[in-house]
Amino acid sequence: MGPFSGVEAPRLLHNAMRVAATNHRIIANNVANADTPNYNAVRLDFQGTLRAALEGRDRVSLRKTQARHLESTRYFAKFDNLALSSKNDYNKVDLEEEMTRLSANTSDYTTYGTMLVKYFQQVKHMLNTLR
Repeated sequence: MGPFSGVEAPRLLHNAMRVAATNHRIIANNVANADTPNYNAVRLDFQGTLRAALEGRDRVSLRKTQARHLESTRYFAKFDNLALSSKNDYNKVDLEEEMTRLSANTSDYTTYGTMLVKYFQQVKHMLNTLR
């Protein structure tokens, strides 16, 4: 059996899109700190974060101290800190690598969204043929 067997496609794709959006913010943060001294680039463990999201281990509900407080959750991601080669200022961001990762992540996000749209188009088509 595959690592995500038994998971409904819409739930998997929705969570994959959410993790890819988080990954996009992390990569953008690395790019923004490309000239910050002593900055270490951060990597998102995509598979680990997606697995945690599907198992419900990716968020923590915040405690409400009054009945009028709104429900809120905070999402967590798994990170891999890698110490790569650094520049003279000990900055470990490789701008070309980050831009490549950003492009690949954007492509993945678009693919997940397209697959989700296709899934719902198939469901809509199936329901229309039953009329």
